[in-house]
Amino acid sequence: MKLLEGKAVVITGAGSGLGAAYARHAAALGASVVVNDISAEGAQKTVDAIRVAGGTAVAHAGDVSSWAYAQSLVDACVDAFGAITGIVNNAGILRIGKILDLTERDLRQMVEVNLIGTAACASHAARRMLAAGKGGSIINVASGSQAGDIALGGYGATKGGVASLTYSWAMELRGSGVRVNALSPLAETAMAAQNKALMGEQAASREVHYAALPDPEVNAPVVSFLLSDAASDINGQVVRIAGKQLSFVTHPLIADPVLDGDWDDAAVQAAFAETLAGNQQPLGLGYARKPN
Repeated sequence: MKLLEGKAVVITGAGSGLGAAYARHAAALGASVVVNDISAEGAQKTVDAIRVAGGTAVAHAGDVSSWAYAQSLVDACVDAFGAITGIVNNAGILRIGKILDLTERDLRQMVEVNLIGTAACASHAARRMLAAGKGGSIINVASGSQAGDIALGGYGATKGGVASLTYSWAMELRGSGVRVNALSPLAETAMAAQNKALMGEQAASREVHYAALPDPEVNAPVVSFLLSDAASDINGQVVRIAGKQLSFVTHPLIADPVLDGDWDDAAVQAAFAETLAGNQQPLGLGYARKPN
């Protein structure tokens, strides 16, 4: 039996790039797939590729930032395949801009698609999964940019929001059979091409950098695993894929306190001068340090 046999999943933003790779891979492993994209032509192209390969898929074009459309998308999966067992909230947009260049319009568009679109689709999917009582998998798409990056502050903020939603929803749905995780992928895509001119400056500002970006297909097996019953004990995690590296992204944590109890102005100043100033957190995406 194939890993995703009997699964019915929605993958948003799957007309090209990473989403298309996820959809093709999931279908090859037996899933019935609803392919969403803002472009009807793009969605149909992915569906055609799946069908030629012997898989099952239908196209559903529309804007995930619309709460009403998100419901119709989830309903379409149930109508076509009798259930929804998984959703991959892959749809997203990138608008580049440093603090003095970022426009209100660009920021609002990213919030609408990346954050509200993810919330809309996940909320409707969770409702149908809980009603069916058979569990399910919600996969959101975060980004290493949530740790901060040059000219990607607005984009990273929306992806940090996606990660925070993932943690909260995983806690809320714990024990229900519906699990919520996020993916932090890396690939050569049209979105990545938008950012290419800034990659050198970005790499110089953080610990983590890459000489080349992998093909989208490298990420797909991880998505299919998270959609499967084999991942039933994985919940509330951000999974990082970077070339040949697979890992979890650490959740935000509180460091050991340097003051505990009542303090005055002098104590606060001393705490920063003697301890905190020399232990500031690094900027940008980095690697978790193992304790000595």
